[in-house]
Amino acid sequence: MGIPYREMSVDPDLVASFVLAVIIFENRQLRTFVKEGYRVIIEEGEYIVGLLIVDKIDEERPYRAALRRIIDTFEDRYRPQLQNWSGDIRPFREFALFIFSVFPYRDMDLNLVPIALDRSEATPDHRTKIPWAVGESDKKIELVKEFINGKRTIADIVEASGLDEAEVIAIVSMLEQYHWITLTRPVLDDSRLVKQMEVPTLLTGVYGDAILKLVDLCDGTRTLAEISRELEVGIDVVKTLARNLINAGVLRFSDGQGADRE
Repeated sequence: MGIPYREMSVDPDLVASFVLAVIIFENRQLRTFVKEGYRVIIEEGEYIVGLLIVDKIDEERPYRAALRRIIDTFEDRYRPQLQNWSGDIRPFREFALFIFSVFPYRDMDLNLVPIALDRSEATPDHRTKIPWAVGESDKKIELVKEFINGKRTIADIVEASGLDEAEVIAIVSMLEQYHWITLTRPVLDDSRLVKQMEVPTLLTGVYGDAILKLVDLCDGTRTLAEISRELEVGIDVVKTLARNLINAGVLRFSDGQGADRE
């Protein structure tokens, strides 16, 4: 079972075939080698061989230790199946969630807020089916999706779902990778926002002129709490409006990062 994280100039299947040929037919251990600029880290278990293909790295030990952990966990979990393996890898697909808990698609700040994408927004592949959403993994993915409401941070979802933090990060990274969500910064009382485009007519039709006053006050110096007091509108209402305006591209955070996506 191979999990690609991005396109590579080397064919991982060919690399795996080479490694297995050396181990099986030449009966010798192969710990690491370099192929087309990639380092291939190899660890053997009792039943399986694990390969980790990475870009050039300064220190190999943490990657090797993580690969060792994956192999040991896999063999402990599936030992009966491995002892009588028929060649069918489908029963092992749900183990991908554990691999992503060790190596997520990208590092995640627990303060980021996942926001579900509409199918029309989920470019370029319109929310591709996650190939690892099977068995117990699928149940956990669906559970995390239930807690995504555009307000909860990843840390909030960890607490609400009862899942392990590493599993939630793994699932969020998968949902982002397959264009089900986008990740944004939380809108807080002390957030400072600035205008970057005019308010669309649709939003003024929904919220009235009050939204224009809010946008005018977002000059990068006032916090949302200060704007709330000036408008005499509850802070929760102001933050909700601010989030909708950020999503619409009307406002952005004032720290020079432009869009709110991390």
